[in-house]
Amino acid sequence: MKGQITGRHVLIMVLGFFAVTITVNAVFITQAFRTFRGEDVPRSYMQGVAYNETLAAREAQAVLGWTAAADARLDGVDLVITDRAGEPVTGLMLAGRLRHPADANRDIVLSLVETEAGRYAAAYVAPPGSWRLVVETDGEGPPFTINRPLWLR
Repeated sequence: MKGQITGRHVLIMVLGFFAVTITVNAVFITQAFRTFRGEDVPRSYMQGVAYNETLAAREAQAVLGWTAAADARLDGVDLVITDRAGEPVTGLMLAGRLRHPADANRDIVLSLVETEAGRYAAAYVAPPGSWRLVVETDGEGPPFTINRPLWLR
């Protein structure tokens, strides 16, 4: 009889269905682990334990009254830091990075140099998209941190 489905046909179809399903799942899981490892912040538990220190540093920064304006582009960033009176803040040693929101391996380290009084600049090449600008003083002088989202076009 032609076209009759036997037990062997059903077994082959069921095994084929599960083989395709398992193969697709294995490919997707492998790609997921290669592109995002999960925890993006190293030692997040210890950061939580030291949160009171973070709050104290934010309070010390608020007392300073410094403000920062950032002009970020695909090829660099200009950062202007002024005090409460609007005067430029000079002589800071700043360490920074452009953080990728999903993959720390794509972060870009910034070498910020003071180009004129209160104006700090760094050159880099970044692809367009969502980023986070993180800049902090290097430990000498008053604590100052900038952490703001950017959309580079």
